[in-house]
Amino acid sequence: MNQFLKEIEAALLPTAIEYAPEGTEPKALTHQWAHALAYGFTPFAAGRGATSKKLISILKKAQLYTDAATFKSKLPSTPIKPPKESTFTFIDLFAGVGGMRIGFQKAGGTCVFSSEFEKNAQATYAENHGDYPFGDITKIAVEDIPDHDVLVAGFPCQPFLHANLNKGIASLCCH
Repeated sequence: MNQFLKEIEAALLPTAIEYAPEGTEPKALTHQWAHALAYGFTPFAAGRGATSKKLISILKKAQLYTDAATFKSKLPSTPIKPPKESTFTFIDLFAGVGGMRIGFQKAGGTCVFSSEFEKNAQATYAENHGDYPFGDITKIAVEDIPDHDVLVAGFPCQPFLHANLNKGIASLCCH
């Protein structure tokens, strides 16, 4: 992870702990907030007080923010690039490692929120896309999910897991 993102995490972590939904790593908020400030979308929990103004104030005190363009230019580059110009926004639920996100980015979309509760998938998603996804979507208040144009959701993997005795797709059907 790049040094600038580590410094952002450190500066915003006390605030992120306050707003983190159950099952979500506070660093997911710091990443989402950084991208929200850089790309001009509403940060998670803005309606509960985690406003852009408050977050920018914290980052200015830590000498990490002067303006959006400079801030955005310092964010780490990722192997899977978002579009330079966005034509729509989307959220990425049950995200896995972010495969669906790639297609929607290639179509011109900007991801404003992601959720995945499996820890290894979260780490890979963060490595690929530069932001750590939120945890269990059922623990996140609807009003905290940023405004978006499209909701993207991955196919459920539960029927293919060992915990489901490997029953496959048949376990989803009624007989």
